[in-house]
Order: sequence, then structure tokens, then C-alpha cells
Amino acid sequence: MRVRAAGVQPIDCAVRGGGRAPRFAVEFPQITGGEFAGVVDALGEGGDGVETGSEVLGFRARFTYAEYVVVPAGDVVAKPAEMPWDVAGGLSGAGQAAHTAVEALDIREGDTLLVHAAAGGVGTVAVQIARHRGATVNGAAAGEANHAYLREFGALPVTYGAGLVERVRALAPQGVDAALDAAGEDGLRASGELVKGKNRIGTITSPALCKELGVRWLGSRRSAARLADLVSLYVQGGLHMHVRATYPLVEAARAYKDVESGHGRGKVVLLVERLGG
Repeated sequence: MRVRAAGVQPIDCAVRGGGRAPRFAVEFPQITGGEFAGVVDALGEGGDGVETGSEVLGFRARFTYAEYVVVPAGDVVAKPAEMPWDVAGGLSGAGQAAHTAVEALDIREGDTLLVHAAAGGVGTVAVQIARHRGATVNGAAAGEANHAYLREFGALPVTYGAGLVERVRALAPQGVDAALDAAGEDGLRASGELVKGKNRIGTITSPALCKELGVRWLGSRRSAARLADLVSLYVQGGLHMHVRATYPLVEAARAYKDVESGHGRGKVVLLVERLGG
């Protein structure tokens, strides 16, 4: 696969810093990256259903920060012509994590869902999928710019910090049915005060706190079917993926620092040009 774009995820930053990865042992030097979009350059055994020259997007555990990557044919889906390369490169990771979370928390019409870090990559997609299912979404985020951004997707924004629980209760007097934490410990603890059913509270950032609070570690159950569902929603106009910044592959360190800053909306994506021209 000739890579055209690769999204930068928080797990990539954790691996870079020597942290533990969920699917593989971290040994340096390490090529990170778990999502990509590109063009099929060659087919190996078992490549049925994919043609050379096809534009696709897909996923794997690592190695996508590269000019080329080898990936099972069953882990890619066709890229729509109307989907830009940067969006395609950054959709799989955040998109599938959000899709998994909304599904696992059983978000349905009439629910009220609280999303922490709602303006981030995962949060942005989770808000839109939940709204597509007919749920009311309260999105926790910092700053009026992020609040305005969330309103574009039909979320009701609420500000982080001291007094969050009281602000959410004022915003949702009927109560909160489920909560997705993509921010960290404070958001997860607040969710425990707001949601009655612990099985409808989930986190993608605080696995160590799950056992103490009796809530769910969500992770991401990735599949081509799940990714295809996201692509279909995008084509239908029901999903917007905001790419806040792109960097050439040779400036991957800058992209890491951007994500590690913890600020900004949406995704950071690397754009890959062949070094040989």
C-alpha cells in the first residue's frame, strides 16, 4: 500500500514516550501509526476483492507512518472520491473508537449522552453518531470556540472544571443516561455522580480507574464493517471529520507535539510524499 495520509493518535504519542501499547510490545526503534489512507500498489496472496490502483482507507496496529505499509485486504475499505486524503487518513482511529463507544454504551433515541473532550477527534465523531441515533448530547469542552464548534453538530456544550457536575445537571435536568470519557480522571469521576447505571459509563483514557469506579473500559473494536459504516455516514452527509492541522511525514515530531499539547479540535494528520519524488 502506498500511503498518502496517516492520522496521529494519542496512543502513538504514548508509544513514542515509552508507554505501553495494547496490541504489541514496544521496542525501539518503533514505527508508529495505526490508521492510514492510500493507494493499493501491489497485491499478495489473499488479496481478492481489492484491485491495484484502488484508493482505500484502513487500519493496523502500527507502521503507518511510512511511504508504504503492508495490510490485510480485509482491513481496508474503498475511499469515496469526495473524501479528501487528510480526512480519509484520520478517520479510522478516532472514528472506530467513537463508533465502538456509542455502540457499547447502547446509545439510542431519547437518551442523553455526556461526552468529555467532545471537541477532540473521538469526541467529535461520538457526538455526531449519537445525534444520528436520536440522542441529546451534552459536550464538555473548554473555551467558547470549542462550544461554538460543538453547537454546529447539535451538541449542548458545557464547560470543564470545578462545578462541572452542577452545570451538567442544570443543562440536563431530566438526567444523564450515559457518559463517554475521552478526557481523563476528572471527567470519569464526574460521570459517576451523574449516571445511575455504571454499565453505561465508559472511558477510553483511564483504564486504571475503571475497576475503582465500577465503570467500563471501552477500547476500540476495529473492523472493516465498522469503518465502512463510518464512510457511509460521511457520504450521506451525516459525519464531518475536522482536520485541524496537517504535517509532512518528515515533520512527524511536530505533529506529535501538537497532539500532546492536549489543545485543539479534531484530528492531526501526516501527509506522505514519496521521498524519491
